[in-house]
Amino acid sequence: MTIRFPFSATIHQEEDFYVSICPEADIICKGNTVEEAIENLKKEMEKFLGEELPEGFSKITFY
Repeated sequence: MTIRFPFSATIHQEEDFYVSICPEADIICKGNTVEEAIENLKKEMEKFLGEELPEGFSKITFY
């Protein structure tokens, strides 16, 4: 049986970089671009879960 949890990501811009947050796992990452911030967050989420996130994030909010 596979149990799937929806994970969301919130992205906001700080001075020269973007901060990505997954509130469900309390993980925060940053990147030079939005795409890099999301990819870094995805990698950290995969480390946290111990497996790949095949479907990525269920919702991404930009502010």
